[in-house]
Amino acid sequence: MSLIQFSVVTSLLLLTLGLAIWIRRSTICNEMLVFARSNKASVMLLTCALAWFLFRYVKNLTEADFGNYKIIIGLVAVFIYFGSFALVKDFLSVRSLSILCLFYAREVLDSAWLQEPPSRLLLVSTIYVIIVLALYFGAWPFRFRDFFEWLNIQEKRVKILATTITCTGLALLLLSFNL
Repeated sequence: MSLIQFSVVTSLLLLTLGLAIWIRRSTICNEMLVFARSNKASVMLLTCALAWFLFRYVKNLTEADFGNYKIIIGLVAVFIYFGSFALVKDFLSVRSLSILCLFYAREVLDSAWLQEPPSRLLLVSTIYVIIVLALYFGAWPFRFRDFFEWLNIQEKRVKILATTITCTGLALLLLSFNL
């Protein structure tokens, strides 16, 4: 996809997320606490992450990038997939979401590489914030739970989060057409 397509998709994702948080602000924290330990969500998200890794990265490995070992790399990825369900059950959906965010961030940053328009800087800055959050919550997924428990203390915090995400998505959508 091109830079403008990623910009529009990212802005629509942020707008959707921000509006969903705004609409469901009274229950969103409890729903995220349930999501953090959901087995169904972890299976779905980790399966998507495995498929993305195998078909986007492993399949396209060249000989210089360990392309001779595609099958071994693929088998190790599948082993890690099943091992995760056996050994790392707790907060696996948060970790899986972090993996997907990092894969998406790589695609966006690849499309923005050496592009001229200065309006791409909001997109890249937003993606770097997503990367930092994905790394943080991927390494310490219990902090995801702690964050939503902290948000749940005052509804004002949820409103601020929803407004920030929605405004970022709206600004990114408006700037997308200047790319």
